[in-house]
Amino acid sequence: MFSLKYLPHKEPDEKVIFCLHRHGFVLFTIAMAFLIFALLPLGAYFLVTVELVPFIDSEILKIFLRLLVFVFYLFWWMLFYYAFLDYYLDVWIVTNYRIIGVEQKGLFNRTVAEYKLFRIQDVMAEQKGIFSTVVDYGNIHVQTAGEQELVEFKQVANPNYIARELIRLVEFNKHKMNQSADKKDKNESKTI
Repeated sequence: MFSLKYLPHKEPDEKVIFCLHRHGFVLFTIAMAFLIFALLPLGAYFLVTVELVPFIDSEILKIFLRLLVFVFYLFWWMLFYYAFLDYYLDVWIVTNYRIIGVEQKGLFNRTVAEYKLFRIQDVMAEQKGIFSTVVDYGNIHVQTAGEQELVEFKQVANPNYIARELIRLVEFNKHKMNQSADKKDKNESKTI
């Protein structure tokens, strides 16, 4: 897990504004889908052993069916663990100077990206579907200046509020940068 105590390249007055994870409802839907998927082989196993008993008199065939169920659940646990890690290890940190995005892409692949707030040009919140509207989660798309790619906060809670606050932070950061540039210009003109 990404520790908030040790932000890389932390400025002296940098403060964490948001630490965003995917909404808990997303984990709930993943868990329910895996639970339904887990019940299918049990039902099939009992259906085959009860209904097709005359056809399956061989002990070797019964052992083979149990082995298939065991292998299925082995892969089921592996896929569930992968889905949980993808949910748990994706984090987006918004400070008063930058955005840090940590995304897990597979078991051994992680992407950590940093975007300065003064480079942000556009922020858009998106909610698709009835569940995301009722539960209030969605995606936030952030467009930065230059050739950097689009930053996306995936399935976070309160996307409209976070987008508004992010726009407010960007405007405050740009205003602060303009003021410091004006002071620097005035100091240079006085020395000349």
